[in-house]
Amino acid sequence: MITLKKKFSDSYNFIFNKVVILRVDLNVPIDENEITDTTRIIKIIPTIEKLLNHKAKILLITHRGRPGGKWLDELSLEIIVNKLQELSSKKIYFMKNNIKSLNKSDLLDKFNKNDIIVLENIRFYPDEEKFDEKFSKKISSLADIFINECFSCSHRNHSSISGVPKFLPSFPGELLEKEIANLKNLFLVQNQTDGIAVIGGSKISTKIKLVSFYADKFSKVLIGGAMANTLNLAQGYEIGMSMCEKRMIKISDEILKQFSDKIILPEDFIVTDKKFLKNPEAKLKSQIGKNDYIVDIGPQTRMLFYKEIINTNTVLWNGPLGLFEKSPFNEGTEFVLNAIKGNKNKNFFSVAGGGDTISILNQSNCFKDFNFVSTGGGAFLEFVQGTNMPGLTSLND
Repeated sequence: MITLKKKFSDSYNFIFNKVVILRVDLNVPIDENEITDTTRIIKIIPTIEKLLNHKAKILLITHRGRPGGKWLDELSLEIIVNKLQELSSKKIYFMKNNIKSLNKSDLLDKFNKNDIIVLENIRFYPDEEKFDEKFSKKISSLADIFINECFSCSHRNHSSISGVPKFLPSFPGELLEKEIANLKNLFLVQNQTDGIAVIGGSKISTKIKLVSFYADKFSKVLIGGAMANTLNLAQGYEIGMSMCEKRMIKISDEILKQFSDKIILPEDFIVTDKKFLKNPEAKLKSQIGKNDYIVDIGPQTRMLFYKEIINTNTVLWNGPLGLFEKSPFNEGTEFVLNAIKGNKNKNFFSVAGGGDTISILNQSNCFKDFNFVSTGGGAFLEFVQGTNMPGLTSLND
């Protein structure tokens, strides 16, 4: 587990009238040219305010989507830049020029009339994901200081994440610092009866290490979503037409045998048919038929999970427990989420993060019920498993 040697506040001694590369993650969800969740934008504004208060000139770098090193108009940052300007009330210049043709002097002129310069999608450059040293050096030549405020990509060995710190004095951002401080609390659980992990989502393959790690560390791991289908199938239960990963049956069986006293699977489900024409009904897992399609955890499981959470001291939450995006199959997740607010234990500590978890919490109006919500997706999962991350270790070099 990484321990940062520097703090965000340490940068204050160096940034006066300097150009600061601020690497952030503004890869927000966008539907029909509308940003549907501004959490990641709002979260970086305090860092921007503090840098500007110390007279820094902010060169903001971020990414959007997976353009594969190609310039794609549909993945331009323009819509995000406009929203950042609206929410921050700062003067922002959107620099669409190719980074490779830019010089520092090109930026200084723009800083005379603007608080922030935002460069176009860094993933438009194939050099970014190839961790190209020349590209890292070119990015670095545009500034004096580097600040990593992109925890969510710090597990990536990319040029703008772990390459730039080789060439510039580097510091963690305020948000990144808070991410690490809060997530470290998950490692401080000494008594196994103090911790519960709630893990949902569609694929057990992407979270098998997380399940194993917390089954070993915490008292219980509660599993829902289509992940539970694969695990139930491994136990010999019928899952009908439901989503599952048949290639994961063997390893699922092994992990269930290893942690039979720790992993808790749903006892009942809400089912319909695959075309959603049949009225949903609750069925015990032993009653699932060949034509059933599992869409949510059932009422018995909801109460079981709720009681486990309301009596624990630590909760890690990752992912939905059912087909959350399609109402009314969000009800199981929302019912169990209420246990976070209902837990009155004096030392209760709750953390959520990874994948679509932020959207789930916002839709359920329980974002503020958690002590901390991580903006990281894959990085959240890597960190809570104790994996070292290039974007963090590079800050200590």
